[in-house]
Amino acid sequence: MPVSRLQSKPKSWLWGTLTSIRLTVFLLLILAALAVIGTVLPQNQPPGQYVARFGEVWGGLLWRAGFADVYFSPWFLTPICLLALNILACVVHGLPRAVRRARTPLTGEAALHLPERGQVTWGAQNDPHPLITAVLGRELGRCQQESRPDKEIYYGERGRLRPLGPYLIHLALLLILAGGLIGKFWGLDGQLPLDQGEVADSFREGSQVRPLHFQIRLDKFQVTYYEGGSTPKEFRSDLTFLKDGREVSRAVCRVNEPVSFGGYTLYQSSYGATAAGPIRLHVTLGDLKQTIEVPFRQMVELPGGQGRIIPMRVDGNLQGLGPAVLLGFASSGPPLAFWVLQDHPELSEQPGPYHLTVEAIPLGFYSVFQVKHDPGVGWVYAGFLLFLPGFYLAFFRPAERWALVLEKTPQGRWKGRLLGASPRHREEFAARQERLLAALKQGTPS
Repeated sequence: MPVSRLQSKPKSWLWGTLTSIRLTVFLLLILAALAVIGTVLPQNQPPGQYVARFGEVWGGLLWRAGFADVYFSPWFLTPICLLALNILACVVHGLPRAVRRARTPLTGEAALHLPERGQVTWGAQNDPHPLITAVLGRELGRCQQESRPDKEIYYGERGRLRPLGPYLIHLALLLILAGGLIGKFWGLDGQLPLDQGEVADSFREGSQVRPLHFQIRLDKFQVTYYEGGSTPKEFRSDLTFLKDGREVSRAVCRVNEPVSFGGYTLYQSSYGATAAGPIRLHVTLGDLKQTIEVPFRQMVELPGGQGRIIPMRVDGNLQGLGPAVLLGFASSGPPLAFWVLQDHPELSEQPGPYHLTVEAIPLGFYSVFQVKHDPGVGWVYAGFLLFLPGFYLAFFRPAERWALVLEKTPQGRWKGRLLGASPRHREEFAARQERLLAALKQGTPS
């Protein structure tokens, strides 16, 4: 066996594997299985949660194997890269041939080699030329004519660009995969909490602080509720964007209505309440009754000297029951925490010997934004745009080639042979064949 043939075998096997549809199906099945795991198994949780749910052995194994963050693990990224390589190999293998086919028009000589689909005969006194031109022009859009000494050839084609369709879809998939990988590795996704009036020039992504090349100011935050309920109807943030302290733009960010500026997109993620000033509490201890003001998150000695208290958290509408404050209480016993509702003090379970009620909670809201920067989004959009012509050419523009060879018989009659071929869409091809033959046999255009 020649050396060149021996050397070409591994390359041929590898190339055949890379361009194989079986490899595509195999990789898609692996990705589907991993997507199921990523959906069923909670992602990006602390190791203790997996141990508590699945046990020490299985929970630790899932964490160490990377299934707790499956979409960033080699289990997912390896088949994704192999799929991209598989699609690229198919494009390299088939696109040049598809381009050559699309650039090669039907000629009269090639039309004579198309399979015969039927025959039509006209009398010697009838001139079939106008009829043939009209029928073929109506069905094919454009028809060419070539005269030879013993015959005339009318020919035309549809869907000449159809071979490019599947490869445009392949290229679109490559662009979408590239955009997804670019966004995954070079994109940013973090959180930005803002109080009303606060200006920020950075946001937090995990444990890292990411700087912005502009500033964001939350001018106003509003929450509206459905009538008679505690379910938020809408929460919106009025934002101002600044550069070097100078106002550049204003926008309103709502749920499902993100705002984009400077290459970043802000999504209204959540909101919360904070105390805008000291909280006024009414303290009762036996016959002692006194109103005090307690600064938020500061420990204060209670009247009577039998305990200390700290407001740890406030809520503007706790479970639909109105404003409330979470108090931490410390005395000689273990520390305790309990909610006190301003409008329903009777619902509070408080430790003795004090009884506390809320007179006023000066509330201020803060807004939490999800900040995203995805440099791959343009690639994804380009892929979807390329999908449209590829999908149209592949599925709605079948390739067909037709010809009608017109000859004079020895008896002086006209005989036409209808020729045609289509590699796919057999039913549509057969329907067109019936229409052509029926229109030609009528003797006049239908």
